[in-house]
Amino acid sequence: MDFLPLEIDNKKVYAGFWKRFGSGIVDVLVLIPFMYLFYLIDSLSLLAAVCVVVVSSLLYSSYTIYFHYKYGATIGKMATGIKVTLPNGKKIGIKAAVLRSSVDLIFAALMGAAQIQALLIADSDMFLNSSFTERYEYLLPLYPAWYALVNVSSQLWVWSELIVLLFNKRKRALHDFIAGTVVINQSYAKQV
Repeated sequence: MDFLPLEIDNKKVYAGFWKRFGSGIVDVLVLIPFMYLFYLIDSLSLLAAVCVVVVSSLLYSSYTIYFHYKYGATIGKMATGIKVTLPNGKKIGIKAAVLRSSVDLIFAALMGAAQIQALLIADSDMFLNSSFTERYEYLLPLYPAWYALVNVSSQLWVWSELIVLLFNKRKRALHDFIAGTVVINQSYAKQV
């Protein structure tokens, strides 16, 4: 596997933690209007809340996979000047875009299933007459027992991603190893 050099003209080729973190913040900001809309729809009924779980999971997954496949970057990555590429700097395909998100998709599906299971047994009046945080506090004890394991596993995954990213010279996270990708500064993608 041919990799781009670590530096070109004494400038780092691979995007570090802070640019990647910043891109995540921008992506959250982009999705906030949808989150607010979903909160409003949640207030209509328990069935609407179940639909929101499904649609919101699909929206985020579609967002990351589509933008990585089509542009090599989400809106957040574009804003921070970084891009997902193959190790040689070439454009990724749909397979790499899906593989990059595969573990997150599995966790989203499991957490979504747990949330739906809780919503199906929730009391409609209790749920609908609660604030956002009260809804979460009300639903949490209704989640299936296996949710605790999924939640802990998800947190371990996130911390493992961070540790791997911080301690390798090409700043690859675990999902980059799974997909065979790297995240580089945008200016170097144009040079390839």
